[in-house]
This record gives sequence, C-alpha cells and structure tokens, in this order.
Amino acid sequence: MRIKKLKEFMRENGCNAFFVSSYENWRYFSGFTGSNAYLLVTEDKQVLVTDQRYTEQAEKQAQGFEIITHGLDPFKTLKEVFSRFDLQKVAFESRKITDFQLRNLKEQVPEVEWQPTVDVGKNLRAVKDEEEIKNLVKAVDIADEALEELLPFIKPGMTEKAVAVELEYLLAKLGSEPPAFGTIVASGVRSSLPHGKPTDKEIEEGDFIVIDFAGRWGGYMSDITRTIWVGEPRPDMVEIFRLVEKAIDTAIAGVKPGVDCNYLDKLARDVFEEADLEQYSLRGLGHGVGLEIHEYPRVVMDSKEIIQENMVFTVEPGLYLPEKGGVRLEDIVRVTANGCEILTRSPRVIRV
Repeated sequence: MRIKKLKEFMRENGCNAFFVSSYENWRYFSGFTGSNAYLLVTEDKQVLVTDQRYTEQAEKQAQGFEIITHGLDPFKTLKEVFSRFDLQKVAFESRKITDFQLRNLKEQVPEVEWQPTVDVGKNLRAVKDEEEIKNLVKAVDIADEALEELLPFIKPGMTEKAVAVELEYLLAKLGSEPPAFGTIVASGVRSSLPHGKPTDKEIEEGDFIVIDFAGRWGGYMSDITRTIWVGEPRPDMVEIFRLVEKAIDTAIAGVKPGVDCNYLDKLARDVFEEADLEQYSLRGLGHGVGLEIHEYPRVVMDSKEIIQENMVFTVEPGLYLPEKGGVRLEDIVRVTANGCEILTRSPRVIRV
C-alpha cells in the first residue's frame, strides 16, 4: 500500500521514478532498518542499494525489493542501477538529501531531470496504519512505565542530570530503542525553559520539574511531558499548572476528524488568552509522531491541515514565565472516527 501510494504520486507529478536517501523514508517504504541505503522506485521495480554490512538484513526485511550491494563508491553502483531503466524525470525529497549526494547523482546520470519534492514521505506517513499504531502504543506504554518507576527515585538534593540518567536507564531496561531526543529535565526557575537540558542544579523542595522524554519501539517514537510537583509548590505556580491542565483537556476534547489544526491550537490558546497569559505560551500545540519525533500533522497556529482518523499526534500546551518557572503537560492522542483516544496513561498530577 505504501509503495502504491508513492507510485500514485509519481504518476500525478509526471515522474517515472522516486529516489529515497533518508532513513525514516527507506524504513517506511521498504521495512529496512539498517543505517545505509538508497531506494529507487520505478513504475514496475523497487531497488534497494546498501553496503555489504546489511545485504543479508536487507534481503530479509525489504520484501519486494531487489537488493544490490554497492562498493566503496555507492554512486558508481547507483549509476549502474539507473542505467537499467529509461528514466527521464526522477523525484527526490529535497529536505532529505545532501548537496554532496545530489551533485554526485547529477554527475553520474546527467541525462536525468531531478525533480525536487517536499515531504512526500512525511505526508504519506501522517495517517498511521495498524502496524504503526501498534508500535506507537508500545512506545507510549514503555514511557509511561518508565516514568512510574522513576518517581520513587526523585528526591530533593539530587541533580537534574541524575534524574535524566536514571530515566534513560529505565527506558532501556524496559525495552526501548535509543531515545528519540535528549531527555529534558528542568526544575525550579529553569522549568521556564521549554527545552531545558538537565544540569547539575539540585532539585529543591517546592520545585516543579518539567520532564519531557520519549520511548521508542519498532522505530516509532512516543513523546510525553509531565510537570512533577516536589512537595508543595508555590500557590501561584499551582494556578499556572491548573491553567495548563484546563488547556490540554479543552484541546483534547476538540479532537475529531474534519477539524483543522489551527482550531485545536486555538482551543488551548483561548484558555491562556482569558487568563492574560498567552504571551508566555509557544506558537504551537503539538505535532505528529512516528518514525520521526516531529511528523505531520503540525498542530500549530494558522495551520489548515485537516485532522483525519488514525492520525497520531501530541497535545502539549505550556506556559513558560522567565525567572519564575514553567509548566507543560503532553499527551499523545490517536484520532478515532468520532473523537480521539488518549494513548498516554500517566496521571497529570504527580507529587513526589
């Protein structure tokens, strides 16, 4: 089905082949999980070119693809592959190819017209199939379980770095593949940093700790943020927390097929506007997740992308007040026929 959709795109755009050079796209279209590959998809042939480290693996994983092993110079092999087909116009992902790769391809096959495209694979991946949803659910479950096991470990006096290291250990112990991004741990006034990297700052009684992290399963990534209460936080920060909690509930209640992304963003933003705190929020509410940590749909201001059944994306409103602190809550939802299912199971209010 995935290759069929890619070929439909090729025909609609007058291209007789599509060239793939990025991991998430060759994994999506072929199932191959190695770190080196090039795909060439024509109207009636699919070819995967890799090096000798991965030949056997590719033969097992990339069903329906002819597997070719390249030598020290992959572009000479690619020239041989291209010469087997009468190709006039080849589409490629312009965001996912290096200048070095493109210059070499043009030198090797000068007769081909190279047609740049933008986010073809990403657009096709926006609506998840059953296999993808199964992997995403498992990735979310691993993250939820890791957070649950982490909480007894958190104590005043320990550092943000210690929390991050323990959490990443727990993810690995529970079967997660390498994290999708560097774990975010920001406590106290540092919680106002939306992407605060963990430091040697010690956690203090009364802090909020923003923890943003991901599990990964079968290549698919989860994404979860919780703001942990250490003891009794200041009343003004608890008010901020309650606003963010209201914003996430309001936005998730609005998720259903047919609405656009701007509408969902506005639902949460209106909560902050009413409290005269919108200026302390970010410009977007969430993003799709999958083989990349940021996929489509982009649930952001002014986006007219239409929500469809089986899209999977984050809802993560937050307020970030410099020199005071911040709060973010993030769940992953799967769009259903009439609304959505919240995949994240961790409680919103967590005290340690």
